[in-house]
Amino acid sequence: MKITHSKSFSIFLRALTLGTLLFGLLLRPTLAQAVDFSPIPRVTVVLAGGGAKGYAHLALLRRLEQDHIKISKIIGTSMGAVIGSLYASGMSTDKIEKIIGTLDPGRVALDQVSRSELTHRGREYQQRYPVELELGVKDGALTFARGVSDGQRFLALMQELTANVAPDSDFDKLRIPFRAVATRYRDGELVAFKHGNLALVVRASMAAPGVFAPVEIEGETYVDGGLVANLPVEVALREGADIIVASYLGDTDKVGENLNAGNALSVANRMLDILMRQNERRNIALLRPQDILVRPQLQDFGFGSFDQPLAIIQAGQNAVQEQDEKFKSLAHLTAVDVADMTLPTPNFTQHDITIKQLRVTGNKNVPSAFIENELQGLRGKVYDVHMVGQKVDELYASGNFERVNYLLTQLQDDLYELVVDVNEKTYGPNFLKTSLGFYGEGSGTNLFSAGVGYRRPWLTPDGLELQADVRAGSQSELALRLFQPLSERWGLNAYASYNSSELPIYRPDVSTAQKMASSTLRRQELGMNVSYDLSQKATAKLGLVTNQTQLNIDTAKVVSYTRDAGGDLSYVLQDGQWDFTGINAQFTTDLMDSPSFPTRGYYLNVEAAQGVTGSSPYTSYRANALWAQSWGVHVINLGLDLGEDHVLDCGGCLRPTSLAPLYLGGFQSMGAYQMGQLNGDRLIHMQGTYMYRLTDGGILHQPTFVGFVAEAGDAWFNRNGYAEKYSGTAFIGVDSKIGDVFFGAASGSGGNHNIFLQLGRRFSLW
Repeated sequence: MKITHSKSFSIFLRALTLGTLLFGLLLRPTLAQAVDFSPIPRVTVVLAGGGAKGYAHLALLRRLEQDHIKISKIIGTSMGAVIGSLYASGMSTDKIEKIIGTLDPGRVALDQVSRSELTHRGREYQQRYPVELELGVKDGALTFARGVSDGQRFLALMQELTANVAPDSDFDKLRIPFRAVATRYRDGELVAFKHGNLALVVRASMAAPGVFAPVEIEGETYVDGGLVANLPVEVALREGADIIVASYLGDTDKVGENLNAGNALSVANRMLDILMRQNERRNIALLRPQDILVRPQLQDFGFGSFDQPLAIIQAGQNAVQEQDEKFKSLAHLTAVDVADMTLPTPNFTQHDITIKQLRVTGNKNVPSAFIENELQGLRGKVYDVHMVGQKVDELYASGNFERVNYLLTQLQDDLYELVVDVNEKTYGPNFLKTSLGFYGEGSGTNLFSAGVGYRRPWLTPDGLELQADVRAGSQSELALRLFQPLSERWGLNAYASYNSSELPIYRPDVSTAQKMASSTLRRQELGMNVSYDLSQKATAKLGLVTNQTQLNIDTAKVVSYTRDAGGDLSYVLQDGQWDFTGINAQFTTDLMDSPSFPTRGYYLNVEAAQGVTGSSPYTSYRANALWAQSWGVHVINLGLDLGEDHVLDCGGCLRPTSLAPLYLGGFQSMGAYQMGQLNGDRLIHMQGTYMYRLTDGGILHQPTFVGFVAEAGDAWFNRNGYAEKYSGTAFIGVDSKIGDVFFGAASGSGGNHNIFLQLGRRFSLW
């Protein structure tokens, strides 16, 4: 065989390099031991789990990349599997850093569904039950979700980011061979996935107990690999690693820190942490002299510090720099040409893929027809990962599922079947939510209530849903609601309810609040309406309602007071009772990002009702509008409320009464006045609110605001006439997951003053 001078020179250089490396090994025994002296030792990267702290792995990968060190395999657990899979499938460290730096942690990590994603009925239900925790009744026992987060949106993100990888892949054929470590729930065995749906196995690897729901794969249930091997050195050894470079995230306990076992939750969390630390120490003990262990100092970060990626990556860089000499030695041993470092990047989506047909698997109570209808727009279209992801996300936001996964199976040539695999909520199909509320004023109304709501969707294959509400306290409620979809936009609503409310009666002849008596309002309603959704954000209703209302004075009916100018003033308070049947119409559009402290969007509700039968005439017209906009931390709300409501003839209503259902008083409703202090059959109210956002509320998105409300308006009886009043309120509030939380102090016209505290669900007197 003929050998050219160029080729001879190349052979000479390689021989000289090998000789130099062997000489270097003699001088650096810590890296020479246990290496098989092959031209390029197999370097396996091991990435530990640790939630957001796993961002530090990027620093290690970047160093290996800069030194042209060929990675033979990446093995990751939990967050280590996330970072490792993205890098192994072809994504650069810079791109990974850019992506994680722009993520919304609450949305991606905790599956928080924004209000704008809910249907109109979903927003109504959220307002009645603002507490996010949902319970279930299954097999006669009370149960709840398998994790704080379903992990659905993280799975969807991984599916999008790894769209270049075929749905059922051999992980040895990625750009860098890869293993994802998970724990088999059935027997606690360690499983290192070598093939399958990459996004799904990574999601299984990070299913931290109590945080993310477990994942089902081929009939088996898997949870976080950190339970058995949070730093999977043993897997790397089993797969023949010559040199291991491990990134460990476990040095998180501060020196001298006293971890107090304060409650059952903290004890359980600490026990889990202890188990992980034990298997980490076991794996660290398996490391050999030639291996490298990087230990970033992450004491100031936690599992959920997803909003601090840059600081965590910097901590990783510092730790890598501490091992600089070892990395230099490793580079001398293993450095190769860039072109020889990896396998070709997978390119599954680089050719046209047409979705010819759809198939649904895994559903039980939710009909396949509903799911297929939601995805119908994908049939016959070229596969677009963003479009499919959006449709899958809309399915998840419907509230029926714990997980929605999809894959593509080839039918022939470029024609594929989209297989959508769903996991319905494991604690369904009977759902419960709780409701708590407290409202207290300095010298006025004090209200409290506790309640529970029951929801049973899909009673029939065509979507019949039952809701039941029970509340007890200052306001009591017992209600049943049925909703039957008639088509994609049309629906039929039927309801029956009983409500009881405590109503204060204030003395009307003085400007400042002076409570005269207390009364109880009891209402029974039976109604039915047809609804039409103009879009996801707007709906119109038209229907019939039958109402029976009774008002009883609970204190003395004859009350007397001394006038400020002298002389006595007496009132005779009367009970009231009436019934009617009427037609009502309503239009609502709601684009607010929050029902409590909105920072953007608008809301408009217009209602009209006309009695057609009954012992008393009845007409009602109401309009409520709110607009919100923010500029950085500054937020403006503008609101307008109008009403004209005539329930019965009360002799002109010159005497004090609670018979008129229009009222003002309380936060953002003429705050200087007590709740219900201003009432009548006419109402005008305008308000402007300025809010300054003190905090973003962290990963749970519970921002805190301070602000001021300026208001003008009145509620009055037609024969008395309108008398404009003013109010100013300073407040601090939290847009909480349990409902409204705010404290305010107000002052207004006529010397009226008020302080109030609100926790949980807001109250309405009527």
